[in-house]
Amino acid sequence: MKSIAIIFLALIYLTSCKDSKSSDINTSVNHDTHTNTEKAINSNNKTQDNENKRDSKIKESQEDWYWKNTIMSKNNSFDNWQEGAVELVMLFKFKGNDMHPKTIKVGTINASGEVNINLPSELKTERKLDNLGNLVFFDITDISNFNYDNGNTGYFSNTSFQVLKNGNVIGNLTMGNSVRTTYNLTNQSNLTQGDEGYLVYLVYVDEKAAMKGNETTTVKARRDGTNTIDAETTVVYNLNFKPGWNYVKTEVIGRYNLEHERGLDVSWFKKHEHTTIPNKPLEAEYFFRKNSY
Repeated sequence: MKSIAIIFLALIYLTSCKDSKSSDINTSVNHDTHTNTEKAINSNNKTQDNENKRDSKIKESQEDWYWKNTIMSKNNSFDNWQEGAVELVMLFKFKGNDMHPKTIKVGTINASGEVNINLPSELKTERKLDNLGNLVFFDITDISNFNYDNGNTGYFSNTSFQVLKNGNVIGNLTMGNSVRTTYNLTNQSNLTQGDEGYLVYLVYVDEKAAMKGNETTTVKARRDGTNTIDAETTVVYNLNFKPGWNYVKTEVIGRYNLEHERGLDVSWFKKHEHTTIPNKPLEAEYFFRKNSY
């Protein structure tokens, strides 16, 4: 009996040891699994952080690109102006002489950086308001949406001024409230960008006239490396011209953000609104972009 009891106790001991080892193994496995999961999560978080940092640097680089060789005025004057006294001109192409366009002097920037606009009282216009060659934005797809009042009147306009120093073009000057918008709206390839803000430019007409247009369309908007989205865009022209010089404000209102594989800040406009305004807005400033060559 004694030996049977001893054997029985031995079996209990061995079983207990086995359960203990099994428990230790399970605990070890669970710990390793938890550790691996934590490592995977941390790795994913680190990867996401790196991607966010990369995207942030790319966007900062984009902003730097818009500001490359560009300065903005403050209260219509440039601080630390380095170009000396310069002239502001608008290109004026006479018929049959398009290879050598003439210019119209419209103002100056003095050696202290102060901008002075002095528009000529009269011009010899050569194009008509309803000549579609006048369009600088081409943001309406169906030209039949345009309606004119006195479309035969003479018309002249530039969206920016050339800056001349000693007779040589050293850059251009635009008016508005955004470095991106004033660049995008003067470059046809960037016209669909949705960076909000506005551009102001000058139009001269011989007689009282109007130009109206309204169009809403849906386009497949995309950027390289992205999926397309259905972007509804609206373009409104509400231009009522008085004889002589007029200010036109073209504003980008609303944007669609487009994901990009390289982290670029890309977008598509929701609305372009073109309106005549009585004067240059008080908050609008000048952007001087110096030629890089």
